[in-house]
Amino acid sequence: MQKKDSTAPSTNHDCQTCDMRADSILCASPDILLMVERARVTCRFKAGQNIFYAGNDPLGIFTIQSGLVKLEVTSSTGAAHTLRLVGPGGTLGYRSLFANEPYHATAVAVDDCDLCFVPKSDIMAIFKNHPDLAMKLLTHISKDLRMAEEKWMDQMDKGASERIAEALLFLQEHFKHQNWTRREIAQWAGTTPETVIRTLAQFEKDRLIDQSDGRNIRILSHTGLKARAELA
Repeated sequence: MQKKDSTAPSTNHDCQTCDMRADSILCASPDILLMVERARVTCRFKAGQNIFYAGNDPLGIFTIQSGLVKLEVTSSTGAAHTLRLVGPGGTLGYRSLFANEPYHATAVAVDDCDLCFVPKSDIMAIFKNHPDLAMKLLTHISKDLRMAEEKWMDQMDKGASERIAEALLFLQEHFKHQNWTRREIAQWAGTTPETVIRTLAQFEKDRLIDQSDGRNIRILSHTGLKARAELA
């Protein structure tokens, strides 16, 4: 039995003035934009809500207007692992849709999010009428694959301490306004919250970070943290 994907209607947005238009793979031209605007539904998700579930069949494609979404999988032992973090302008669900297979991961709102949803039938019509858009999507998928391969290699070759150091650097560089829980850092680094807590305590002792402000982690030495992460 599939888990239900629930969406809450959101305030309607104008595609013509959307700040994320230039970053979206679906809004490449005025003609495509018009088709998207006719078909789309805007949705709002609260932090912690699931946007779609692993194992469910894809019904369309989501693009993010605001907020942050994580794609996570659960291992056979029940541990959650974050595969990707997707911010404004990003697209969700395209791989499973075009592979004609169920979602491999669950999409979870990290904070409050506004998304546009375009149903599958409309997506197929857009690509049928604009085959050149397939090249843009192929480039997007290729970049995602490269990032996934790099992350997988890092987790194969590095210990927990190195992965946690790299996670701190990556998360601050790409999502510097976001405060991450120890559990979220563990899910990104492929380890346990307990290991993250112990490692952060050691980093603080070595004056690489400061975590006196509760959840907020401040990097004191990027050079020292890069050395721990074994980054060139």
